[in-house]
Amino acid sequence: MTRVVLVTGLGGAGRTTVAAATAVAEARAGRRTLLLAADGTADADTVLGLPLGLDPAEVEPGLYAARVAVREEFEREFLLVQEQLGGILALFGVDPLDPEEIAAVPGATDALALRVLARHVRAADDAAAFDLVVVDMPPAEQAVLALALPETLARYLDRLLPVERQAARGLAPILAVAAGVPMPDEWVYATARRVIAELDAVRAVLDGPGTSVRFVTRPGRVAAAADRRAASALALYGRPVGDVVVNGLAEGGTLAHDRAAALRALFPDAETAAVAVGEDEPLGADALAGFAETLPRLVDPSAAAGDAVGDRGGSVSAGAEREGAAEPEAGFEVEADGDRLVLLVPLPGAERGELDLLRRGDELIVTVGAYRRMLPLPSALRRCTIEGAGLRGGVLRVRFVPDPAVWMRR
Repeated sequence: MTRVVLVTGLGGAGRTTVAAATAVAEARAGRRTLLLAADGTADADTVLGLPLGLDPAEVEPGLYAARVAVREEFEREFLLVQEQLGGILALFGVDPLDPEEIAAVPGATDALALRVLARHVRAADDAAAFDLVVVDMPPAEQAVLALALPETLARYLDRLLPVERQAARGLAPILAVAAGVPMPDEWVYATARRVIAELDAVRAVLDGPGTSVRFVTRPGRVAAAADRRAASALALYGRPVGDVVVNGLAEGGTLAHDRAAALRALFPDAETAAVAVGEDEPLGADALAGFAETLPRLVDPSAAAGDAVGDRGGSVSAGAEREGAAEPEAGFEVEADGDRLVLLVPLPGAERGELDLLRRGDELIVTVGAYRRMLPLPSALRRCTIEGAGLRGGVLRVRFVPDPAVWMRR
């Protein structure tokens, strides 16, 4: 299985340097490693001291690097859809766009970067090419939304194109013969099926037991406030943080006690390392290898799978299981409390004033500040009503009581 480390954090905290140093160190330790520059900049080129292309290029033995080229990816996707629409465009006298006329739309970067990541991981799994893929992600505020994108898009597609409606595509060939052009239903469903398959592949990578986040921050009160928002957002979407790097301490300085305590509270399962700023910025593989000695060693997240409350693998207590509850699709834990069932949603750093909770059908909609997630409820909780909720110790506890009208239904 290919290990994936997503490096994100605060803007200007040195995410690219940490990502590149992580990749260099792991490669020199004997792991075939790919550094994937997915933050939309050319910073990785500068840090490594060489231009990166679309295909992985060997930087030194065991270390490869590539970048996500958004324009080329978007052009490829657009031309594929345009080809499927060819008959309809001709019917209305619309000339297709040439490749040089195509420009990526805002927001496409993150979705395309995740698709490129999934392709590299699948190729690595098939050919055993890489043991580790280190991804240089955008700042946390943008990266969190990017990591939530596959789940969100899959949900929207499921609502807009439910399975029952796909039977309509059987009529498309007959209608196409009568009209003389491809029918929209056919390419809509074909495109939807392809997109859903790609989203599933991305989610398999992001939700895999070998994927974790390396969070990079910096000293200061402004950074501390940003850390709090990032911690609750990452937890909301179930993204485990393996370790935290505080980058930018003064030479010989130490991390303030209250800052260290706050980071431990926000990222209780992560190792924290404080890194001092040297006179020279680490550029090139040798300098990066030296810088990596100050970073935490990577810990395999699969070793602790199921132990943490917020783990994607979540668990259901014995009491809930006896009542027929299934494991929550969102990966959070459910426990029994007498006649009640309690859904535990870890939200370290969240504050009551920025929390909102709404039950809609079989989903629980949780909003934390600017972030929102729709949590599909397991079968037992779908047959319950919400009695109340409370935030304590960085965990949102939502209490459910059986609804007598539906509890015994299966």
